[in-house]
Amino acid sequence: MDKPEPIRVLCYGDSNTWGTIGRWQASDLPSERYDRGTRWPQVTQDLLGDGYCLIEEGLGGRGTIYARPEEPWKNGEYYLLPCLLSQRPLDWVILMLGTNDLQICSTITENDLARGVSRLIDIIQDCPKAGRNNTPPRILVLAPPEVRPSDPAGRTEVYAKFRCEIGRGLSLRFPAVYAEVARRKGCRFLNAQEYAQPGQADGVHLDTDSHRRLGRAVADYIRTHQEV
Repeated sequence: MDKPEPIRVLCYGDSNTWGTIGRWQASDLPSERYDRGTRWPQVTQDLLGDGYCLIEEGLGGRGTIYARPEEPWKNGEYYLLPCLLSQRPLDWVILMLGTNDLQICSTITENDLARGVSRLIDIIQDCPKAGRNNTPPRILVLAPPEVRPSDPAGRTEVYAKFRCEIGRGLSLRFPAVYAEVARRKGCRFLNAQEYAQPGQADGVHLDTDSHRRLGRAVADYIRTHQEV
């Protein structure tokens, strides 16, 4: 007897979706990753069970529609459509991007926060063949975690890369801005800041407890809204 096709969920994000462990000291070595039992997409997968297939698509430094010229692959807009088509059929796409926009674009404003995530939503909604029955997958927009100063013993230079209080202030606007975009575009919304905070090492990357809380929150949301 054939097994039923699982509900497929694409998690499209940056280093906090990939599971980067925040470092207390700068290093030229590649980032280290939390284990499978800690990363929030895998926590979600374990809680939802075999009826679901969560696809981790996180890339460190990825923005929404922004990237530095020397790293064009970190522009989330460029890779989204190929990813949708290579991973189809998809039932859900979870978007948690925007944090890196605060350091990539030195002139970013609150209006630009909305413009970035809106463009990604448009790409998904304009690609019905990425979903089932020629219908676009559902979209769950996550407001990214806030940016904070690190512990004084940690990587204090990271806060400066995000323009200190300017970047922090914009990061605290993600929930309101993204909730309004989601409402206007007919998407689902969840505020990750209610469940996840950056660790003290660098003030950007989530700590272990935050990954687990966020994973549980996403699992509860998907399970509750799957049949709605």
